[in-house]
Order: sequence, then C-alpha cells, then structure tokens
Amino acid sequence: MLKAPVLDEALLHSASVATIEKTDHCESLVGLTKRQIKICKKNLEVMESVRNGAQLSISECQWQFKTRRWNCSTVNGTRIFGKVLSDGTREAAFVHAISAAGVAHQVTRSCSSGALGRCGCDRTVRGFSPEGFQWSGCSDNVAYGTAFSKSFVDARDLRAARGRSSARALMNLHNNEAGRKVRM
Repeated sequence: MLKAPVLDEALLHSASVATIEKTDHCESLVGLTKRQIKICKKNLEVMESVRNGAQLSISECQWQFKTRRWNCSTVNGTRIFGKVLSDGTREAAFVHAISAAGVAHQVTRSCSSGALGRCGCDRTVRGFSPEGFQWSGCSDNVAYGTAFSKSFVDARDLRAARGRSSARALMNLHNNEAGRKVRM
C-alpha cells in the first residue's frame, strides 16, 4: 500500500504529537518506515512540527485543488488520499511535493520561533543590504528545516530507490525535493 511520505493517519489525528514523549510512541505511528521511526525516536520534540506540516500540506492541497474533480479529499484509514497515490499521476507528484514542503516549512518556523531546542535562528544573514537596511534579527533556519524534511520525508523512498521499484521511488524523491525548493 502506497502512502504519502508523511501523511499518516496516526500522525495526523493524534491529539498532539507532543504526546509522543517516549520513544516507544514512535513505533505506534502506523505507516512509518523503520528509518522514520528511528528519526522520530531521536527527534521527539520535532514531531509536533512534522504533524503540523502534514496538516498544513493537506489544507494547502485542498485549497489548491478546490475546483477540481479530485480535491485532496481525505478518507478514514491509513490511506490519507485514497488511491490517488497508487499511480504516478500529477496529483501524486503534487502530494509528495507539498508534503515535503509542509514539513520543511513547519520545522523551519519552529526553529525560528524558539520552539525547538536543537535549532534556532539562522544568524548568517547580518549586515547591511544594498538599500542600506541593517539586518540583525532572527532569520528562518531554512537549512535545518530542509535537512530534517529531507531525512524524514525521503526515508520512505530512499531504500526503494535502490530496489525493484526504483523508478517510482526516484520520481517521489524528485518531487519531494521540488517541493522543498519551491517552499524556499
């Protein structure tokens, strides 16, 4: 059964992923790969941002496709978008891209807001702009958000990219990366 990269029913509908305070809770999230479970266990504080990013991606997908026959509607069960992800369609490509972008965006925002202890502001942007504006504030830590999205979201397809279903996995990885780039 193919699933969206992070859009897992257990992840989305838990009252709060902040309730994932023990590493064994990561294993209870249906649909995660072994690699994603490992990442979850090592990054418990980030999982709330992952859930929020997944929810954001569903909302954005539904808004973008609101006038289309397929409108990113979700169904109960572990298959968030039903059968749409089973084929290599443009809708599946969009779901992969928007999912990766949603996670990158939310993790980045959580870093900048101080909600995550392991990352903070991007302090590399300093000094004066050509227009004379002096920047000394808190820039979004895009590098951390993008890197976390890449490691967590891509985990589902990285192993498959080396196996029999490599063409599809490579396509998914490409779409994930496209989503992260468009987000930035």
